[in-house]
Amino acid sequence: MSELVKILPGENKYLSVTWQVNNWCNYKCTYCNEGNWSGTHKNEETDKYIQFLDRLITRFQFKGYDSFKFFFSGGEPVYWKPLLEVAEFIHEKCDKPLLAINTNLSNSINWWKKNYYLFNDVVASYHIEHVNHDRYLENAKFLQDKMNYLALRMMMHDYYFQDVIDAGNKIWEEMDNCVLEWVPLLEELSTGAQPWYYEEEWKQEFFEKTDGYQRKWGTINEHREFRPAYSLEEWNDGKIQPVNSNRLAAERLNNFEGWHCWVNDAIFINPYGDISAGSCGVSGKIGNINEDWIEFFDSPIICPKSHCTCGTDIIIPKISHKVYDGEIDYGVIEKEDINVS
Repeated sequence: MSELVKILPGENKYLSVTWQVNNWCNYKCTYCNEGNWSGTHKNEETDKYIQFLDRLITRFQFKGYDSFKFFFSGGEPVYWKPLLEVAEFIHEKCDKPLLAINTNLSNSINWWKKNYYLFNDVVASYHIEHVNHDRYLENAKFLQDKMNYLALRMMMHDYYFQDVIDAGNKIWEEMDNCVLEWVPLLEELSTGAQPWYYEEEWKQEFFEKTDGYQRKWGTINEHREFRPAYSLEEWNDGKIQPVNSNRLAAERLNNFEGWHCWVNDAIFINPYGDISAGSCGVSGKIGNINEDWIEFFDSPIICPKSHCTCGTDIIIPKISHKVYDGEIDYGVIEKEDINVS
């Protein structure tokens, strides 16, 4: 039986920074918790954050990390006041960084027309309780040929499950270039949340039939450049393919307990400014961006968790204990060996 045994960088070592920049959101979804939308930590000290990022990036550049990926989350990051200045600094500091943003796509089309060039990936969650469907679709259609990767994440609300399917199918008909993901919920959107249990069998079968996502390939804007900050799955039968975190979660293949995980390749900053290696919390607190301190480490941890809840954690380099030989290879996989279907 084919078994996932490694998740590794595709070309070279890269640092992944996931930054939950605030805890303010204009939505208050029933499956979300107040810590993500209350607005108690808006975090608007732009100069302090730029100084911290300067030191962070310099450290990893010195250690031979060639690529940098920054994933802005929230709350709702498009309404975070420092966002544009911070994004511009990262572009100046790094050689071809990959900037991604997790958004509910509720802001105006004019904002995207003015600022889209700062971002390479957009992950857009569709929250059926609050979404303006027409605005969401208008923004998605504008972005689809301007991003390296546009993911439309249909959050599968248990009560409105069929309504979400219907909305997703309508969006799919209108799009030419995107990934549309059918996203199983967590009990609440927090680090320690458990997967949502859908009691009705037809809902469970839905995820099995769709594999959790579907993909349309269209034309990418010629001005967009591919950034080599991505990860690959390696299976014990020799299969190699790009990581799709949503597919692994939908198929319940996000259990890495006992694996060696290089969480030090991933920095997570929560709305309170606390820093950990990875968002899972297994490293404990290693710094605070507001207090301007961080303690680095380089060795892998042995994953103690029964499942990996965060898509950005799933792509962290990790090797199963069944095949780990004490080393990790970066960028050894030939592109022609990758199955991109």
